[in-house]
Amino acid sequence: MTNTYYHNNTIPYLLELAYTNWNNAELLGKIGVEMETRTRLDIARRILERALFLNPLHHPEWYLSFAFAHFRDTTGNFSGDGEKILIDGIEETDSDYLKASYLSLFEGNSDELAELIKDLRHSDELSVRFALGHSLLWRGDADDACALLRATIAEMDDNDVPLGLEAYSGAMNWMRGQGMAIDLEHEVISHLQRAIHSLPDVYNYRALHIQAFQTLRDYKRVAETAHETLLRFPDEETTMFALAAAYEKLGNEANAVLWYNRAIGAKPSYTRARVMLGKLYERRGELDAAEIVFREIAIANPSYNLGKLEMAYFLKRIGRDKEALSLFRYAYDRLKTFEKASVEQHPEGQIFVSSMLSLDLPIVMN
Repeated sequence: MTNTYYHNNTIPYLLELAYTNWNNAELLGKIGVEMETRTRLDIARRILERALFLNPLHHPEWYLSFAFAHFRDTTGNFSGDGEKILIDGIEETDSDYLKASYLSLFEGNSDELAELIKDLRHSDELSVRFALGHSLLWRGDADDACALLRATIAEMDDNDVPLGLEAYSGAMNWMRGQGMAIDLEHEVISHLQRAIHSLPDVYNYRALHIQAFQTLRDYKRVAETAHETLLRFPDEETTMFALAAAYEKLGNEANAVLWYNRAIGAKPSYTRARVMLGKLYERRGELDAAEIVFREIAIANPSYNLGKLEMAYFLKRIGRDKEALSLFRYAYDRLKTFEKASVEQHPEGQIFVSSMLSLDLPIVMN
């Protein structure tokens, strides 16, 4: 018998399961975490809020997923709520796991912070050290993070799937992508395969499995792993997207178009899939089809102004400069400050910002 808590992994089924078990904190917590990893952020917030109301003390990982369901949401100003959730979780549980996770948000250094890091580094709980290693990476100390993560994974029982394994896997994968000498096959993929075998209905390990093959640029294995994942999670749009992108890399454009469209069908607001599909049509010279796809972004995800910029970039590339600049200005003026900074680092974004300045158009600051 596998260690599962449900056998139908579609989003509608899990949502129905949650609402028909609205007083079952354990089940709600597991489903809420699953919804967050599958980018159903509004649903995750609703379910995790209820789970934490019923059981605020015994599951620090619920607080972390609840916070990420706020941090990751681009549709509103949720980041401050996410930080408050982590602070509330630390106050409620006194969890070293949450303390270690929260360190990724700290900037600068202090004696007090150094002392906390020292204490957490010597925790008996693997989950705490995994979380600390992840936080040290995002604080800019990749070498220390890698050493700590390697030392921690070496202590893991071969039959165990500890809390924090996903943080370990994500951090090691990211560092390999930045050029560090990490053997993903043995240091990450082998652990993820064991986790998938032990917990076949937890999506996050499968997503990390796919990401590791993406980092290795082994697109054949990306496609194989994505197909295996879709057998268990048939409506998982990010897996469909990964499959489409793999087919595109492998030169199978027909299948790429098919799976980008399926990803959009599974989640119509999925802007990234629309952007990639539009660019694929554009490269194929199918400009009418590309324009339809790009224009649908503002309809399917109207609050996502970064998506509107992709339409502006497309219009610029096909020579419709006036409409492109008007749309870019509309979307750019509505971005958050950190989003504007990202756009200004984008080669096409820089061209538009320069055009606005040369035309003496006012740039709205948040």
